[in-house]
Amino acid sequence: MKPTLQSSSREQRLDFWRGLCLIDMVLVHLYYESKVQFGDFLGRLLGDYTRFAAGGFIFVSGLSIGVIFWPRAQDDRKRKSTYKKLLRRSVYILFINYISGMVLISIDLLQNGMGSFTHILSRLRDLFFLREGGDLLPFYVLMIAVSPIVMQALRFKWGWLGVLVSSISLFVWGLWHPWAFSPAQDPRFPPVLWQAIFILGLLLGFAWPKYNAISFKWKATLTGVCWLTAGILFIMEYGYQWGMQWVSFGTAFTKVPLSTPETLRYLSIIFGIITTTDLCWARVSSLAPSAFVQTLGKKSLPVYVVHLWIIQLATFLAARWTFMGNWQLLFAPVAILILWLFALILDVTSQPKKSMPATASIPGIFGPEPMPGTAR
Repeated sequence: MKPTLQSSSREQRLDFWRGLCLIDMVLVHLYYESKVQFGDFLGRLLGDYTRFAAGGFIFVSGLSIGVIFWPRAQDDRKRKSTYKKLLRRSVYILFINYISGMVLISIDLLQNGMGSFTHILSRLRDLFFLREGGDLLPFYVLMIAVSPIVMQALRFKWGWLGVLVSSISLFVWGLWHPWAFSPAQDPRFPPVLWQAIFILGLLLGFAWPKYNAISFKWKATLTGVCWLTAGILFIMEYGYQWGMQWVSFGTAFTKVPLSTPETLRYLSIIFGIITTTDLCWARVSSLAPSAFVQTLGKKSLPVYVVHLWIIQLATFLAARWTFMGNWQLLFAPVAILILWLFALILDVTSQPKKSMPATASIPGIFGPEPMPGTAR
């Protein structure tokens, strides 16, 4: 299983999928973190039934590493510099996590009072040791740091199989020891479990040229299998709401710690989104909504960080503007629009000048993101 090098053109689909994950993340965080009133039906629809952001973000991050960096790692002349870029990216995200965490602590202190000096120091200590901070960011620090090791293993014959078996084995062991290798006992993304989704995404990126070469018929078949699986898992998880308790077969869909059924649910939905988008990309890519979503995805790291701050503001407003009732749903389009404007400003201001080399790049949450129109 040794795929050929991919095309050098920018992979707009990655931007699109990242943007979709950001939008879903905003909706889920507004509903669960900010306690924004969506109403019973929309709350269940957006907060439970259609949520995919956590697993989707992690899968697409691994996919992006595979699509962008693996072809470079195959070149003997670029391999060392590619691995160094990934390690620098990990350190950069660690720095961003510290900055984001300090801003979040500051916002919390402004809302709830300064408290004691000892309390502030303890929170800063927890931030330093990755017990507190930017939600997904500590997980990315670890996974991007180990990506060079994974890619080095992929260089060997059947290396992809060894990586796959190792990842699944670690996941299975983690079902009994979910907090192993975690900085605290209550993180949302214990790496021993969530690494499996990241690694599966990276392996898809490794095989990306082969996936792109699959015929329309087989992609349609994959799409059908994904959505059929997602539908079965949906009934198993929520069938009790319609008097079908028996369909769950005693399975547990839990995010913290991540369970096997929940993992399969994330994977079936995000891969279903990927294959469905792929089938109609020729039409979808030219539409205005697609451009809107891609703008968010191009600047995923800064948009992700700012969204954490917006969620804090929404939490403050939702608790005080209860008179709005279900009209608090308007927080969602406003938040998404603010993030899009922020991403658009970043995109416009980061356009390369004519004197800049074509390879100039800017940071992104899943790796360096080339300037529009440059090779990726």
